[in-house]
Amino acid sequence: MASQPAEPVYRTPVPFFTRLVYASKLYLSKFAIKVVFCVLNLPGIRKKAHQPTFTKVYPIQPSLRHRIFVPKQWKHGDAPLPLYLDIHGGGFALLEPRADDAFCANFCNENKLLVVSLDYPLAPASRYPKAVHALVDVVKAVLGDKSLPIDTKKVTIGGSSAGANLSLACTQDPSLQGKIGGLVAYYPPCDISTPVKVAMATRPANAGKDMLETKADMFNWAYCTDDINLRDPQLSPKYAERAKLPPKLYIVGCDFDLLCRDSEIMAEKFASVGNGKRTGTDDCWERNGVKWERILGEEHAFDIVMGSGEITARRIKRRAEMYASVAEFLFREVYI
Repeated sequence: MASQPAEPVYRTPVPFFTRLVYASKLYLSKFAIKVVFCVLNLPGIRKKAHQPTFTKVYPIQPSLRHRIFVPKQWKHGDAPLPLYLDIHGGGFALLEPRADDAFCANFCNENKLLVVSLDYPLAPASRYPKAVHALVDVVKAVLGDKSLPIDTKKVTIGGSSAGANLSLACTQDPSLQGKIGGLVAYYPPCDISTPVKVAMATRPANAGKDMLETKADMFNWAYCTDDINLRDPQLSPKYAERAKLPPKLYIVGCDFDLLCRDSEIMAEKFASVGNGKRTGTDDCWERNGVKWERILGEEHAFDIVMGSGEITARRIKRRAEMYASVAEFLFREVYI
């Protein structure tokens, strides 16, 4: 039975000067990121082991180029591979698929998966729901691509931050129902209607600064227009119907992240659909096809922003443990 729609919430119009500041910061960031990626792609600097096997453009979205990672141990004639579709983060406005090259290459080769890193149009030039619609198009194109060695019965989608939100958004589309068996959402923004001050108040007292405190409103402005209901389920997936999402969900929250509590509420809501008993601990549990994990003592994007010294060593260890736990869940629940 479908739940009642949440009461609509609309954003207060952002003043002109604030919009100007947001736009300036975003486009300067875009330029800086493009320069960094150009440098990192220079011969002698780029890591060969992290490069995709090839890239591909689909006619349905000709401006988007996707990065395909085929396991080194796979050869033509071998059995089709389980598929993991990756969507990069970046506040809906920044970065590009190559930002996830290291993750995609390692996840592909360590688990013998076909990994496709998906491109999508960025805000503010492309606002909601353009990225969602584009991703629906390219996911269908990938699943229908006979040139790729895909086992279409073993398909998972996932992403981090904005990429996690977009994974939860595009899989609600009617055309993808029944085609994706699992979803991995790393620290997703799942309720755009939650004010930053309210979200900050849900963090532990010892959490310190949050990288999103001064950026969340800017990213939300870039992605949403004033006439959009902030509780639209494809914008704020906390309000989605469980039946419209893949049957297996792995949702990760970071303890010190202002997004964590909303993610936990979403996980609890989805897990309440069904009669299964909850197993595990308060910080890592499973119920009715949903797994929730809180990474204690870590910030948003801890697996990407490494820090220094002992913090780096700790985060590398926890990142490896998290990815291993995700792989175990996928092979137990989806890739079977």
